[in-house]
Amino acid sequence: MAEQLDRNRSQYDTTLKDLFRDPPQRLLHLLFGCHAVESLPVEFSSTQKRVPDLLLLMADGSLTHIELRSKSEAVSWRMLMYYALIRQQHPERLLKQKLLYVGEAKWWSQAGIEEDRLTFRYDVVDIRDMDCQELLASSLLEENILAILCRMADVHETIQHILYRISALPDKGRADALTRLVILSRLRRLETVVKQEAEKMALTFNIMENEVLRPLFLQERVDGRHEGEAAILTRQLQRRFGNLPVWASEKIAKAEPSTLEEWSLRILDATTIESVLADPS
Repeated sequence: MAEQLDRNRSQYDTTLKDLFRDPPQRLLHLLFGCHAVESLPVEFSSTQKRVPDLLLLMADGSLTHIELRSKSEAVSWRMLMYYALIRQQHPERLLKQKLLYVGEAKWWSQAGIEEDRLTFRYDVVDIRDMDCQELLASSLLEENILAILCRMADVHETIQHILYRISALPDKGRADALTRLVILSRLRRLETVVKQEAEKMALTFNIMENEVLRPLFLQERVDGRHEGEAAILTRQLQRRFGNLPVWASEKIAKAEPSTLEEWSLRILDATTIESVLADPS
């Protein structure tokens, strides 16, 4: 479970940073009231590699540092470290810092440090406080995809809008964009909705070559196979032994498709329900 959580968090971080590779101007205007003119290098020399998520030179000559977080956690000392490193490298420029929070749980961590002779503050913005329509109106697909994390009046309509933009891409670009959307949708528990809307639009690409999309789109086939085999086995048992006890129905519902197949083969020779539903050897 811990490994899966770490893997998901890594996917969120990578996807978000990919979407921010080109400055998302509409989002920056919402956050800072100004647009960026370029992204600046943000790797600092140290025995430990330190790379802020995003450092931008804004149109008014100031610098903007944005950290992206999908988990509510204490990052104040890291923000202070980045502040010091960036200011040392760009002492002539005003620096603004914001933490853009995209997680599901409510942000709980203190946004700053208060100690004797040290007061440090930065802003935390929960992306859910933004209206998704602001990012859907952008001409950048990357900002459209980020809209799934914002406040939505109609979830299905928002996802349909994003998928419509994705559908206009060539096959490779379509699969990559949908992968990003699916990964971010997990932060709002909307993965199934994205899948359903994508199937309605008949978005096509080679699912088997995509490690994120493959299990999502193939799960329905597995579930359908299980339901069908469970129903057949139940009817066979009812014909042979009459109404099934509750424990038998529950056991069938929880069984794997391969186990259901084995039980179906036992019916011809079995004399009791118990002998049919015995655990596979």
